Amino acid sequence: MNDLKLFIQIPFLISITACSSASTPNISQEPKQSVIQIQKASAKITCQDLQNPAYQQAIVTAINEIRRQPRQCGQRHFPTAPPLIWNNQLYQSAFAHTKDMTEHNFLGHVSSTGLDLKARLKLYQFKGRGGGENVAHGQKDLNEVIASWLTSPVHCSNIMQPKFTDYAIACAPDQSAQQRNYWTQQFGVR
Repeated sequence: MNDLKLFIQIPFLISITACSSASTPNISQEPKQSVIQIQKASAKITCQDLQNPAYQQAIVTAINEIRRQPRQCGQRHFPTAPPLIWNNQLYQSAFAHTKDMTEHNFLGHVSSTGLDLKARLKLYQFKGRGGGENVAHGQKDLNEVIASWLTSPVHCSNIMQPKFTDYAIACAPDQSAQQRNYWTQQFGVR
């Protein structure tokens, strides 16, 4: 619960965008992989930590803690939402999009080669019926970026969307002297 309070108390920083898409039905359960999990408070998870699969449980725990509480996202009220599970195809898609944004210095939902979320999910073989995406630039850690998304009605709605079942988040620093982080959070529907 302390992590949830931290998410709410941090001010909105830099810029963020969100979108959702629906794709053709193709449902399959992804095989679960065995990874040693690290328990770390979400406020302490940095951009570099997100590249380590051992942090997946702490990340999913943080997002699911938010979804366990009813929330107002702008004009829309969301009741509690079912927990999400980590999805490696979403992570690969999110990481590739994050790297693309850092290398081409943009923030958006269409890649530098013109691929939208639906096309990128298909490219990374996400076997689902659709998804959503939040992107951001400039936040230092997981706590800060989630707090930013929760203050935005569209991003908050993606986080609280009950139809989403799968989840991943990726981060990478840009090549500037400040090494500002780019973030991509993806959701999927199985």
